[in-house]
Amino acid sequence: MGNGGAVEESPIEKSLALASLYEPIVEEMNALREYLQVEFASSEPFVHELLEHLAQFRGKQIRPACVFLAGKCFGDVHQDHILCAAVVELIHTATLVHDDLLDQAEIRRRVDTIHSRYGDRAAILLGDIIYARGFVISTEVEGAARQLAECTREICIGEMLQVGSAGDLNLTEEQYFQIIHRKTAILYGLSCRLGATLSGASVEQADALERFGILLGTAFQIADDALDLIGDQEKVGKSLGTDLVNGKMTLPLILLRDGLDEASRSRLMSLLEAAASGQSDSTAHAQLMQWFDQEGILEKVQQRATDTIGNALEELRGSAKQSAARDRLEKLAGFVVRREL
Repeated sequence: MGNGGAVEESPIEKSLALASLYEPIVEEMNALREYLQVEFASSEPFVHELLEHLAQFRGKQIRPACVFLAGKCFGDVHQDHILCAAVVELIHTATLVHDDLLDQAEIRRRVDTIHSRYGDRAAILLGDIIYARGFVISTEVEGAARQLAECTREICIGEMLQVGSAGDLNLTEEQYFQIIHRKTAILYGLSCRLGATLSGASVEQADALERFGILLGTAFQIADDALDLIGDQEKVGKSLGTDLVNGKMTLPLILLRDGLDEASRSRLMSLLEAAASGQSDSTAHAQLMQWFDQEGILEKVQQRATDTIGNALEELRGSAKQSAARDRLEKLAGFVVRREL
C-alpha cells in the first residue's frame, strides 16, 4: 500500500443522522479518512485496482467513531487514536472481504463483492494484505499491537465457530451469542477500550467502556441478523438471505423454532433444510414471514436488542461523565438498533 490521491466524500456526509452523531469528532473522522485513503492504495496495479474497488465498501465507520468518542469521554484525542481507529477499520474491512466469500454474498454497499468480481483467491489474499497492514500500523502505538492481534484471532475463531455450526438447526441461544460475541462484539469492545485508555481513562473506566462496546456490538449483530431475513436489499445495500442459504441459525430463527408447536417446528426444520440446499422459494419465504408475524418474533428480537443497549448505556453512564461525546455514544447506541445498513 502506497500513496493515495484526492480524498473522496465519505458516506458520513451522506447520512444526516450520523453527521449529527459524529459532530464532536468531525476533524478526527476526516483525518482518519485521509489516512485510509493513503492505505487503500498500492504501487502494484492489480492490488491497487482491488483496493480502489474495496474503498467503495466504506460504510458508516462506527467502530473508528467509537475509538474517538470513547477517547473524548476522558480527555484529548491524538495521533495514536487515529492510528488505532485505522487499524480497527482495516481489521473490519478485511473481515468483510473474507465474510462475503464465506457467505457467497454478491453485493456489498451496492457494488460487487471482491470475490464475485475478482475471484476467491484474490479475495483471500486481499483480506490477508489488509490484516497484515493493520498489524504493522498497530506496532506504532505502545501496547496496542497485542490487543488488536488477539482480537483478530478471536474474530477468526468466531467465524470458524459459525462455519462449523452451519446446518446445525438445533443451535442454542447460548451458542449463538458466543459466536456473535467473538465475530462482532469484541471489536466494538476493543475500539471503545483503546479510545478510553489512550485518553487517560482508569482501568476500571476502560473496562466499563469495553463492556459498553461489547454490548453495542451484540445489539448491532442482532439487528443485522434480523435485517438479513426481513430487510429490503435496496435499502440495506448488500446481499440478503445469505444466512438461510448458508444454514445459519440466527436469533430470529432460534426464537421462532423454540416458540412453535411440534408440528409447525417440524415444517420449519424442513423449510430451513430446503433453504440450505438451495431449494427454497417465495412460498417458503412467505411462510417464514407469516410465522414471524404470528409469533411476534421481530418484536422479540427488537426487544432483545433494546435491552442489550439498555445494559450498554448503564455501563457508559456509570463510568463516563456527561459530555457531548458521551451523549453521542448514547445516541449511536440507539442508532444501531434502528438502522437500515
